[in-house]
Amino acid sequence: MTPEAGHAERTMRPDPASVWMGLLASPAAPKCAMSALELEGYLTGIIVAPSPIRPSLWMAGVWDDEPDFDDMMQVQSVFEAVGLMFNTLSTRIERSLQRLEAERICHYRPAFQPIQGKASHEAVRTWARGFWKAMSLAPAQWIALAEDERLQSIITPLVGFIEIEDPEFEPAEDIEERLDEAAANIPRAILLLRKIAQLRASRASAAGPTRRTKIGRNDPCPCGSGRKFKRCCN
Repeated sequence: MTPEAGHAERTMRPDPASVWMGLLASPAAPKCAMSALELEGYLTGIIVAPSPIRPSLWMAGVWDDEPDFDDMMQVQSVFEAVGLMFNTLSTRIERSLQRLEAERICHYRPAFQPIQGKASHEAVRTWARGFWKAMSLAPAQWIALAEDERLQSIITPLVGFIEIEDPEFEPAEDIEERLDEAAANIPRAILLLRKIAQLRASRASAAGPTRRTKIGRNDPCPCGSGRKFKRCCN
């Protein structure tokens, strides 16, 4: 393929978000189909999961009810759009993580975060609803991660926006301020979770499938500070 042909193909390729929005607006869309914001949260949860999740599993989890597609072309376009959204988001997260490690700067911005001002709590909850669906595909792994006291500060910003039905729950008086702080910390948490996943995958590959991998106290902190984990985010 010539460069001109490749450019023409990229130009003609539909925007993946537009394809998804088109599905949501069509009669084929399931009643409980994820919004574009919720879908980003879902794909983010897949990308930063403690261990890799099979594409066949997470792709099936995109919808609770199978859409009533019009034809195979629509099936292909929707699945390609989701795959492209996943790859694009993964690249953004990886590049942002590299910058965090190199420059100590977190410039990653999820879709719920405006360029200026504070994020809407409702928008963050919608995003977090998708993230929670991704977590439900590997509950044991996420529970083990959440139970690690050294990593709880990374998980905490996400927890505040996950909707848990508890009639006895009474929010704190300063809940709005706490949620503002949590929303502002989610971008950094995403990058740290991705780094933790990378470390776990690297150790699992080196040690074999039977050894449990953890971040050692003397390992470099996943936040990219350059300090040992025991003297930083531990």
